[in-house]
Amino acid sequence: MRTRTTAVALTVAAAMLGVLAVPAAPASASVSQGYIKGSGDWRDDWGDEGPFSASTRSYSNVVAMWQMILWADGYLTRSDVDCRFGPQTTAATKRWQSARGLVADGVVGAKTLSRAATRLDVYEGEGWYYYDGAGSNLFYVGRQADGRWDMPLGPDQEWELLSYTSATFDVC
Repeated sequence: MRTRTTAVALTVAAAMLGVLAVPAAPASASVSQGYIKGSGDWRDDWGDEGPFSASTRSYSNVVAMWQMILWADGYLTRSDVDCRFGPQTTAATKRWQSARGLVADGVVGAKTLSRAATRLDVYEGEGWYYYDGAGSNLFYVGRQADGRWDMPLGPDQEWELLSYTSATFDVC
């Protein structure tokens, strides 16, 4: 009986050590959530998003948001914003990344979006923000109560969620 009790105790102890040895994974966003999404402090919401590029998730509202960043910073014209990550957006992305000391690979991932997020600021209170481009251009974005980000775009300025899987703006 004593051997059995010792074996059970050792098994329980080993299991507990195994649980303690496994580090907790940090909370992070996932493209599989379908949207740019965050929680807690809004300043770190974009630092775990992406990737998207000409070959990955290349037609979506998230691409439109990225194109608006490129427009606000002077790398695209407003008429270039079409929700499609084509050759023009790829070239502009590489120039934008290079100018900021990032790897100019044309892929918008966590580092690129994190750098872009440094240009976000609060507009009129919680949940309302704007991207302040390098020139005189800016655009608005919002974060809903559930953490999903959205923005207005197009002639009707309808607010749409920043989805990785759909392009629902009028300009798309």
